[in-house]
Amino acid sequence: MKKWKIGDKVKFLNETGGGKIVVIKNDNEVIVLTNDGLEIPYPSNQLIPDNKNIILNSSSQTLNENITDNKILFLAIESNNVNVSNASEFYFYLYNLSDYNFYYTYSVGKSNHFQCLAHGNIQAYEKQRIKTLSSYLMKEADVHQIQIIFYQDKLYSSQNPVFETFKLNEKNITTSHFINHPEFEKPVYILILKENFSQPSSELIQQHSPQNIKIHLEDEDLKKIAQLKEKIYYPKKKPSTKSKYQEEIVMDLHIEEIVDNPALLTPHQKLQIQLDYFERELHNAIANNVKKITIIHGVGNGRLKYEVREYLKTLDEVKEITDAPYKTHGFGATIVYIK
Repeated sequence: MKKWKIGDKVKFLNETGGGKIVVIKNDNEVIVLTNDGLEIPYPSNQLIPDNKNIILNSSSQTLNENITDNKILFLAIESNNVNVSNASEFYFYLYNLSDYNFYYTYSVGKSNHFQCLAHGNIQAYEKQRIKTLSSYLMKEADVHQIQIIFYQDKLYSSQNPVFETFKLNEKNITTSHFINHPEFEKPVYILILKENFSQPSSELIQQHSPQNIKIHLEDEDLKKIAQLKEKIYYPKKKPSTKSKYQEEIVMDLHIEEIVDNPALLTPHQKLQIQLDYFERELHNAIANNVKKITIIHGVGNGRLKYEVREYLKTLDEVKEITDAPYKTHGFGATIVYIK
């Protein structure tokens, strides 16, 4: 159930009218000041947001009150600086202004391979911050991808899943493309993911019509199941990070690999411990004539990767700095070659 706050504009779910919440009595009941000036108690679960003033028209970058079924789902990217070109971080939000719940994945891709950065479940009429990306990581990714599957906890009309792949670069992430929005402190870039919930598409209905539903197993299916029963699966052996002659090593900077109780540390303390460990192990490797180091820093918000690379640039012993193969490490590792 959505958590309401004083000042929220709402509509009544099962009757016409609405107003503004002026008192929150408890988790189940609020006081609504109606458009007629009356204050009435109302069950919290019988209210929906009055979203007509915060639905966005992506083409004109203005508020739009003409959405046919008054439901919409969009991605909002908020810059941490009013001047977008000077932003160091971007905050990604999914804003669900519909009565559908959904599961989502958010991934970034490079060279036709993708790495999932966030996934989860978002309830009806909920805004959720799903990821923070550094400006460095924003520029590194070729494309971004969001996949969404809708459902309700009652009988509902099926909705097409959302599958959006889009680019975010210097051409479209500029100050002129960001707009002011009442739900965000700073300007946001808006990408509308879905705005027509009134009817499922004819294509979706056709795909799931009774004649297309498989109601029994074919002979070929039974053969495949029999083959599966005969297979024995053995766990793969974890590859050793220690290579021949120690000319190549892997350095894992995940905080769980460095300290025993990372949950007790602040983000700043974690970063400092990771950097101290990195510098110490790096110089030990150089002293032992290691020629290639794969540094696993993870993705996160890109800050650790940025600090690692900036430090590497200051060392005369460093011959080359490259991304680790995306297919095996995603954006989560850097390879450094030593002279």
